Amino acid sequence: MTDLNAQNPLELEVKNFGPIAEAKIDLRPFTVFVGPSNTGKSYLAILIYALHRFFGDRLSGNAPDDYRHHTPHYNIFWDNRDCQLSAETRNKIVEWAEQTFVEKKEPSNKESIPIPEPIAGLVRSAYRRFDKYGFKLGDEIRRCFGINQTKALIRNGNTRNAQVIFRRSVSEDSKPFVYGLTIDAQKSVLETTIPEQTPMRLKSPVDNLSFQDLCRMSIDLKGNEPVFTSRLATAAMTHVFGPFYLPMFYLPADRTGIMHAHMALTSALIRSAPMAGLRQTPPTPMLSGVLADFIEQLIPLGGPLHETSQSHLGDQIEKCVLRGIVNVKTSETGSPRFTYRQQGWKTDLPLMNASSMVSELAPVVLYLRHVVQPDNVLIIEEPESHLHPAMQVEFTRQLAALVRAGVRVLITTHSEWVLEELANIVRLSGLSKAERKGIEGGDVALRPEEVGAWLFQPKNRPKGSVVKEIPLDDNSGLFPSGFDEVAVALHNNWAEISSRGGASG
Repeated sequence: MTDLNAQNPLELEVKNFGPIAEAKIDLRPFTVFVGPSNTGKSYLAILIYALHRFFGDRLSGNAPDDYRHHTPHYNIFWDNRDCQLSAETRNKIVEWAEQTFVEKKEPSNKESIPIPEPIAGLVRSAYRRFDKYGFKLGDEIRRCFGINQTKALIRNGNTRNAQVIFRRSVSEDSKPFVYGLTIDAQKSVLETTIPEQTPMRLKSPVDNLSFQDLCRMSIDLKGNEPVFTSRLATAAMTHVFGPFYLPMFYLPADRTGIMHAHMALTSALIRSAPMAGLRQTPPTPMLSGVLADFIEQLIPLGGPLHETSQSHLGDQIEKCVLRGIVNVKTSETGSPRFTYRQQGWKTDLPLMNASSMVSELAPVVLYLRHVVQPDNVLIIEEPESHLHPAMQVEFTRQLAALVRAGVRVLITTHSEWVLEELANIVRLSGLSKAERKGIEGGDVALRPEEVGAWLFQPKNRPKGSVVKEIPLDDNSGLFPSGFDEVAVALHNNWAEISSRGGASG
């Protein structure tokens, strides 16, 4: 598993955003948002998705063709017409390329290569251009939330602007990169702080180019300085942006209804939906960006399919949780038709006639089988929905196995069972493999630094939610989320009822 931020996590700070008064989190391989309803868990998850769409897909050029078509200069690194390198810098580039790349093997996905000065300065300069594209980041956030007016993102009743800040130190001894987005009632302003001499590194692959391709480009520039700088900046993005740069997929809470209704939503409808892609938005959005993206990702499942390296994890969910198989067939219109075959059956059942648990988890199985790859990020809202507590526990184990296989996971949840099993999975990491033998679910464990649980607590002052990390309690072995307070209140109420009943008798 590629550990992008074990030592230098990407920290996200949010103020006055939607229902959130203040939050400060860092993204772990397994990140959990827990708390009462209407406290902003989905708000923060959607914001993370929007930031990914901007700093990952959009700027790197990894977005689908339709996304690029409707976004002039979708990669701002190309907007670099004034990039004229000095003879000294040009010579440094050629010397570095020859020493670093020529006749050397392509590094593995876990390796990175340092970029020396003054070449690293070209990358920092490219990242500073983000400032003038703050309004495009605001556009993407509004698209993902399905709103038209920026002021709708500001905490209700608050007179201050909303702020979204993320920072990351790319080395132990360097000051962090800081990107701060300020959202007022009319606009969005992005401010970038990149300290000089901040080290830069390259990761592979380089925007579909090998290191050798980049080497040839750097040795034979021939006036292509803007192209080279763009490729170089893109190659360093994984090192700088961590999980924000990785391909990310969002499974919304209402995915069951979408799975049932997808046949009525054709590809043409999705393409013309006001919030799909990055087209000009009419007065009333029909779909939020996360819903439009989810439906668009379902449509290709009706065509030729290829299994991913994570398909076996989808098989495990079918075996251990669904106890049956999810299938995809192509309808007459070319859209996918989803079915379910229970273990021991010889016929398929239309998904809409299967249990709500099957409909809820079918997208997870399909994404693991045909979409998600290692080093991708999967956001799942309320994975416990429609699941019996025993199945919630088993599905949590399957999600932990997914993290162990290299996929980063973020969930929002209200489930005590999910948190308790996740605590057990973390505590298992303190045992040797021999000591885990015979423990149910003992084959999968996650280290404490790989898991982060964050509690969304409603407050009156300031009015809104305050988000804080829940540490794993050494005494109870649990993530203290407040669920026990509900159990205690129910018990006390039972005792009160019982005592009065006894008195009256």
